[in-house]
Amino acid sequence: MLRRAKTIRSVAFADKPAERKHFLFTLYGEDMKKSQTVWIKPWNMLGAMALLSLAAGSHAVEISDGLDGAPIAEIREELKSVPPDIRANMSREQVSRFISNMLIDRRMEKAALAAGTADLPEVRAGIARASRNVVVRAFADAEAKKLAQTLPDLDGLAKERYEVNKASYVIPEAIRVAHILLTVNVENPESSDEVVRAKAERLLAELRDGADFGELAQKHSEDRGSSRSKGELPGWSEKGKLVPPFEEAAYALKPGEVSGLVRTRFGYHIIKLLEKREARQQTFEEVKESIVSALRNEFLGSKRAEWNKAFLGNKPIVLDDATLEALKKP
Repeated sequence: MLRRAKTIRSVAFADKPAERKHFLFTLYGEDMKKSQTVWIKPWNMLGAMALLSLAAGSHAVEISDGLDGAPIAEIREELKSVPPDIRANMSREQVSRFISNMLIDRRMEKAALAAGTADLPEVRAGIARASRNVVVRAFADAEAKKLAQTLPDLDGLAKERYEVNKASYVIPEAIRVAHILLTVNVENPESSDEVVRAKAERLLAELRDGADFGELAQKHSEDRGSSRSKGELPGWSEKGKLVPPFEEAAYALKPGEVSGLVRTRFGYHIIKLLEKREARQQTFEEVKESIVSALRNEFLGSKRAEWNKAFLGNKPIVLDDATLEALKKP
């Protein structure tokens, strides 16, 4: 009795010499170690097609570009050179292109070996260096996994660090502001302090009469970075981040309020407070993950430093001038 093959690698059709009206099906399992040959008569071809459909959900075991092929297992290993998050989102076309390039590279490698390229001193050195890097990285990664298994109770240590350094886990007071800036240039009569102040006062009067702050900022503010965003400065501004006169005026406002004219070294500002955030102590649960991560890195960093000591030399490398110049020559 035929057992279902996990993968039908190939199907060959042939006339049976004796009967001339049979077809030959050769089935291979995924391991490619077992195969079955089945002679199917024409009136059983429908059953043969059903047999082929058993493998409909199975993947190929080898992929070819017509000249060469590679087993799925080898391609998977090659794909590990792509970062996991990128590999998981590769499209069908991207994976196909990757495999195509891999097969092209393999043919080029064969040609290069036949041409003796691998025997060139610089190529031998590059191969040795690449091999060393791969082996050392794999060795270090394996050791890092071992070290990670020796981690102490980081949750408990994280809680201790939090309690001792609570002041470090405070979200500071901050504001979100928008402004209209008119710059002063004492060397240009048209941008003198007097002229600019008069213009700023006219804009402030318009705002007092109900004009839209964002529209005026887009039209008149000379801070090109914020004017595109209706005068809004990006993100939250904590104390000490803004120039003193600006900061003092902004923090004195209530959300939605507009200041009078504020003079800084940049010129005249009209400030609007958009939002204010009060200082707040973060809970342990809010910062636990970041503290545990920091402790893990500190612990593993210390352990890796100890592990590295076994490979350090026992004296410094000293280079005289002649040797240094010789090494630096192209």
